[in-house]
Amino acid sequence: MNEMSMNVPASAGIPGPSTKSILAAWPYVKRSFLKLPVTINVPALLEEYRSIPTDAWSSTHWGAHFSSNMLLLRGGQKGTADDFTTAQVSDHACLEQMPYIRSLIAPEGPFGDVTYAFIFRMRPLGVARPHTDDDPAWKTPFRVHVPITTNDGALLLSDKRAVHFSVGEAWTFDNQAPHAVVNGEEVRTHLIMDVQPNPRMAVLLDRAEYIPGAPNEEAWQRASLDNPSHSFSYAHAEPLSVVEKRQLGLKAEGFASRVEVRHPFARLVRAPIYVGDIIYSVNGVEVCEVARTALDYVHLRHQAGEVVRLGVLRDGQRQIESVRLYRNIVPDRVRSGLRQLLDMLS
Repeated sequence: MNEMSMNVPASAGIPGPSTKSILAAWPYVKRSFLKLPVTINVPALLEEYRSIPTDAWSSTHWGAHFSSNMLLLRGGQKGTADDFTTAQVSDHACLEQMPYIRSLIAPEGPFGDVTYAFIFRMRPLGVARPHTDDDPAWKTPFRVHVPITTNDGALLLSDKRAVHFSVGEAWTFDNQAPHAVVNGEEVRTHLIMDVQPNPRMAVLLDRAEYIPGAPNEEAWQRASLDNPSHSFSYAHAEPLSVVEKRQLGLKAEGFASRVEVRHPFARLVRAPIYVGDIIYSVNGVEVCEVARTALDYVHLRHQAGEVVRLGVLRDGQRQIESVRLYRNIVPDRVRSGLRQLLDMLS
């Protein structure tokens, strides 16, 4: 393909050793950060990205990724986090309209054996909190990033060292190490792939440029978003899809979320939050660049002792519920025991 300037041996496109034998002899380890010698056709990539319908995007499945929406290209078909770890992988229908991206993740493409592929789109000034990709399915593959849109303030951090990935580049890093993202004032969008050890990836790793990044404690702290003043959790909620938000007359970019689990502490203090509630605002705020759900926003932006007013959609009716925030002064072991006791009594 003339848009990819790399010299992969012809044998790389021919079925060769089994995955097991490749792994047994695989000499490469993950490092933060490795710039891969692949030239990306930026105009083609941008054209396909801009063709993605607005309602194709969904919220991520992970709390660490407060600020991002995603589009799964290759993975499972359940619509859950399992789609990113399952062995039952297939291409999603959206790829039919993306020939260039399809070529990047094809077996004969520059990276070889791509198991999962997706696009993450981060809001301006958003973050991904420090985390590790610790699922067993993510241990062996190399996590590859290809920026689609970015800005000078966008940084990926690994062990508190930061690098900016530019459009037209391809990078990999150690996703088993603690890592995080901070974004600047524009949308940051990356095509992300999990690439299994294979001959094509070996060629890239042989020629990769190691760039350790610069220490950036300030960016790491910004990504951490810790607010220890209250950590009692009333409920677990999951974001609504863009389609659901629009059907309900809510802001497509907002943090509206449906309560899936009401925690025992909510019952103890009689907090007016119930399974099935859709929480769409907090003190009148419906959108935040770093909040994946309304309850994330409460945790990040409010303090113990405050009373927050939640906009709730319940049984088709909008209403306001007031909830007081409590400081967490109970050790984890005791809190776990209280939860078990309340569950037994409920």
